[in-house]
Amino acid sequence: MTTAAAPTLAVILPKAGDLYLYQVNKYLQFAALTCSILEIISTLPDEISLIWPARRSFMKVIFLVNKYSPLLDFIFIVLVDMIAREPHMCAIYFQALTYSYFIGTLISEVILILRTHALWAFDKHLTCSTLFISSMMVPHSAYTLYDMLRSNRFLTDQNVTRAVGCMPNINDQDAWPAYTYLICSETMVVILTVLKRYVDPAITESSFASVVLPTMYRDGTCFWAAVLAFSVVNFLMMFFAPRELSYSMQMPLRVVHSALCTRVLLNLREAAAQASSAHHADFTVQTTLAFEHPAFTDMESREDGRPLSSYALTELGHHG
Repeated sequence: MTTAAAPTLAVILPKAGDLYLYQVNKYLQFAALTCSILEIISTLPDEISLIWPARRSFMKVIFLVNKYSPLLDFIFIVLVDMIAREPHMCAIYFQALTYSYFIGTLISEVILILRTHALWAFDKHLTCSTLFISSMMVPHSAYTLYDMLRSNRFLTDQNVTRAVGCMPNINDQDAWPAYTYLICSETMVVILTVLKRYVDPAITESSFASVVLPTMYRDGTCFWAAVLAFSVVNFLMMFFAPRELSYSMQMPLRVVHSALCTRVLLNLREAAAQASSAHHADFTVQTTLAFEHPAFTDMESREDGRPLSSYALTELGHHG
């Protein structure tokens, strides 16, 4: 009784692709990891002074998850790109990586959307529209990712997976609708931010708004430009780069997305501290970042009777 000989490397390697380009892909992932760690370290002093003293709140949890969740993605990246060799483990790790990436990106988007809605004083019509659009985009994004995961060939090309690893059998081009929705969401955020500035220019007349709102406008437009640039490069890589590099820009995009959302919240909190004539050292007791309306004087009210604070993301509960 004879058994079929196992495929040799001469047969397997041509199916795997260019191993050098896979190595380049790994270098790009580790470069993104390095940038993520440096960003976490560089913003740690502001986090300690502005976030840690805050009472436990929804925004505090969102901030921490957004800032540190890329590290979880990189753990799965290492498992997928360097450690796993068994097909079923590749499928499990890549699935975990995909959904971790998706949830982390959603959390970052929540920060931007809430910031924009705070700028518009949580207008009822805008909120309903956002919920309606999100109810279509988020489920469809999740389904495209689920469908993409089914198309990967970890189990069908097991010899390639065992010889080279998981990377040659990853095919995530079908996830492009999710990245398209990300670009659309970012574009709507910047449109609403810029529109608010020109629709209601008198909003910046108070001392508080004159500091906080320019920060919101600046961060909104600069954030959009940075994420748009990385998103466009990611699209080009997905469809025009060699297969080995097609997903090489996804983690850099994730890192930039998370880092800029982190800085959006930190910049807002620092601007609010400056506007209230407070120093960072004073934030030692109760302080929280919230989308509410603090008490303002009559001089800081609009001519139509609406307080300027209703338009801004403000600091509450500060005790000097």
